[in-house]
Amino acid sequence: MKKIILISAITLALAGCATTNKTVEETQNVRIVTCNFPDSPAATAPAWICDVLPSDLAAGGVGYSKKSAAGMSIMRKIAINNARVQLASQFEVDVNSMFKQAVESSVTSSTLAGSNEDVLETMENVTKSVVSRTLANSKLIVSQATPTGGLYVLVGMDQATYDANLNKVIDGVTQDSKLWGQFNNEKAATDLSNALQSLKAM
Repeated sequence: MKKIILISAITLALAGCATTNKTVEETQNVRIVTCNFPDSPAATAPAWICDVLPSDLAAGGVGYSKKSAAGMSIMRKIAINNARVQLASQFEVDVNSMFKQAVESSVTSSTLAGSNEDVLETMENVTKSVVSRTLANSKLIVSQATPTGGLYVLVGMDQATYDANLNKVIDGVTQDSKLWGQFNNEKAATDLSNALQSLKAM
């Protein structure tokens, strides 16, 4: 009897751990204890509203629109725009983190003569500009009305779309003259160029 209870407890624990890797459909249907609609705290919400990203998305952003007399169509546009802003911001953070690692791992301090910080700052500024121009093909994944009449949406990119956007940003940064103006050393510029190209999704 004790063995059966122990096996049941282990099975339940493993099942609880498995809920962290969900597809869009599964995440829509999963209600987690800690997830409630921010505009309706007494009502439980789908897990994606609490930033549980579905496993079939590479990146996502959640947007919200409060109830409006203008109607659901306008509310949807507002929520989608908010979600895309959040998605672009997260994508930019991801890209800057990858670029920082590329600079620090492939360009030595001796070849840059201590100018890593300047290069990183310039790269962040260039990345912000490139991301705002090139981020494309994110799509509305799912929407959810709230008990108070508001609307939440999840906008996201699958892995192929994420990789295509990453490649476009790398190309844009590689072609930007502001970045390369930071270098007075051909080897350092070549090292960084090779590092950036190695980040491209094949």
